[in-house]
Amino acid sequence: MPDASTSSVPAIRIRGLVKTYEGRIEAVKSIDMEVQPGEMVAIMGKSGSGKSTLMNLIGSLDRPDAGTIEFFGRNLADVRDLPRFRQTEIGFVFQLHCLLPHLSLLDNVALPLQGRARAGEMAREALEEVGLGHRLKHVPSTVSGGERQRAAIARAIVNRPRILLADEPTGNVDSESEKSLLDLFDRLRREKGMTLVVVTHEPGVAARADRVFYYKDGRIDRMETRATGTAP
Repeated sequence: MPDASTSSVPAIRIRGLVKTYEGRIEAVKSIDMEVQPGEMVAIMGKSGSGKSTLMNLIGSLDRPDAGTIEFFGRNLADVRDLPRFRQTEIGFVFQLHCLLPHLSLLDNVALPLQGRARAGEMAREALEEVGLGHRLKHVPSTVSGGERQRAAIARAIVNRPRILLADEPTGNVDSESEKSLLDLFDRLRREKGMTLVVVTHEPGVAARADRVFYYKDGRIDRMETRATGTAP
């Protein structure tokens, strides 16, 4: 994967983003936002404030009513094959790991690689990167919650995306597992040059970010730079 930190353009540039539901519910109200290559930003706000809607728009899972989203200078509106783009450029991590219970961790991680000649090898490498090289044949019910979430991260990075989007990734793990996951995020930035956008309610997660965007009623209310953020 190319070193995204050397890019001269923002990893993500958002201008005038708007999303309205049922013609009247403004979930996203004219958002402007930039995320630099290799940066980790956190988005914090109350439930129902529109954070997940914003993440769905950034991840091209939904389309805005107005405004633009660019990844490394490329406007998402100009991308003809969005599923392919998502598969190669964006990794997704959610609060629930969404692993298939009947498949081994190796087979779960290989799912995005169907049809690829090196799918098994790439999945094994991704699991080794997140510290699960010894759990390849285990099914999700036989590993801990933190290990399940690390397997979900392995699945998200198996295609070597430049951007990782995480929605409450530590919401269902204990404090020790949370620290392990955040250490992993730091390493992905440092060693792989990944750019991270994390929605969270957890102050400990936000403390690891370079910047925190506070989201309120569909808008970015304020932004803080965190000196404690770990730069790549």
